Amino acid sequence: MASEEYASKTWKVARRRVTHAIAKVRSEYEKAPPKPTHHKPPADPPVPADLLNLLCRIGVALVGAGETSAAVQTILDKLSRRYGTDNIHFMVLPTAVFVRVHTDDGSALDMLDARVGTLPLDQIAGLYRLIDQIQDDAPPPSEASKSLDKLLTQKPGSPPWLILVGQVVLTVGVGMMLNPGAKALIGYVVLGLVVGVLTQLADKVKLLSMALPVVASAVVAVLAFAFPGTLAGGQPQQLLIPAVATLLPGAMLTNGTIELATGSMVAGASRVVYGINMLFLLALGSYVGISVLGHLSDVPVSHAQLGWWAPILGVLLIGYGHSWRSSAPANSVGWLLLVLYVTYAAQFLGKHVSGPLTGTFLGGLVAVNAAYLIQRRKHAPPTQVAFLPAFWMLVPGGISLTGISDLVMHNNNSGAAGSLEVLVSALLSVMSIALGVMVGSGLATAHTPELGTILKSMPHNLPHHLPWHHASADAAKKSDSDSGS
Repeated sequence: MASEEYASKTWKVARRRVTHAIAKVRSEYEKAPPKPTHHKPPADPPVPADLLNLLCRIGVALVGAGETSAAVQTILDKLSRRYGTDNIHFMVLPTAVFVRVHTDDGSALDMLDARVGTLPLDQIAGLYRLIDQIQDDAPPPSEASKSLDKLLTQKPGSPPWLILVGQVVLTVGVGMMLNPGAKALIGYVVLGLVVGVLTQLADKVKLLSMALPVVASAVVAVLAFAFPGTLAGGQPQQLLIPAVATLLPGAMLTNGTIELATGSMVAGASRVVYGINMLFLLALGSYVGISVLGHLSDVPVSHAQLGWWAPILGVLLIGYGHSWRSSAPANSVGWLLLVLYVTYAAQFLGKHVSGPLTGTFLGGLVAVNAAYLIQRRKHAPPTQVAFLPAFWMLVPGGISLTGISDLVMHNNNSGAAGSLEVLVSALLSVMSIALGVMVGSGLATAHTPELGTILKSMPHNLPHHLPWHHASADAAKKSDSDSGS
């Protein structure tokens, strides 16, 4: 009996202890803070295919507008961030636009062919208006792509006959920058017409487009040296460069030099090599044309010049000729002429003060800043549209106008040393233009503090014994007392 009572009492004690332990564990569990749960960070939203296609196509169009690779990458980065994406990275080359998209699963790479010719000025202006619209409103990528399609497929603003007239007028304008004789004007008109016809035929015949530099320079050389008295007043070498000025690789060489200076090695090297190759093709065409004629007969040389006004009128003709040939936007000719004359004045001043290289440097520097300044005016064209005509005015003068012809004709008495000097002089001129453009772009885009901000900060930094500091302090105290009363 006693053993049964002891077992029952022991069981009750054990059950009470187990119940108490369970209650204690439960209360401690309820009081314990919840363990943190590790959630997987949200994945980056995928980049829409239409946005990717839009950005790549804008990059290709900017290459056709004459922008450097670094400038195109900067614009594309801004547009991608405007659409709320920061996982897109671009690499721009003269022949392709590469894009890499970061995802959780890795990276995706895409490419778009960028082999495109130079866009007309009206399409360049429309392209920059579209870029401004995207930065302001961020329309759906599909709508922006439709606008870009419409822009790039529209016909040039100038009909073919006006483009041909513009080619002739531009050739005469570039030639008048040399202050030639009156007979040379006939040669500029004839050769400008011939090159204009060949250029328009090359747009339709692929074989001619590939050989256009050689064919055009050969035909120009044949006509210039076959009729030196009639077309050039006995100085046919003055006709060579103005006639093929629109075929000179000035943009390639200048942009390539800028890209090499800013670290874009692949893009810069490819542009420079392409530009030098184009120069040699033009020289080869001139050599072939002169060789076809055989022995050149001597003709009387006329040293008469038109006068001091010839280069000034030449700038005017370059402006109108380039606007017609490149289909400039409506109501932009006045702005183009303003930039052209300011650039010519800077080039003229630098040339007479320190030499041709200084002139081309100052011309490039002033052209960029003038184009940036007029962009702020209402109804003014974009910077690139206003700058390109001035740039094309600098290039023919920078690439030795008579040195190339002397090199082809072996007129240089110093032989190989003279030929090397001609080539080095041409490259130095292009580098001078590129340096001016690069420095000018840096000055135009630099953010300088406003004058009002500087004046406001001056009293706090000036010594207290300066008289105007006390005057300003007294004036401030007086205004406070007046407002308090």
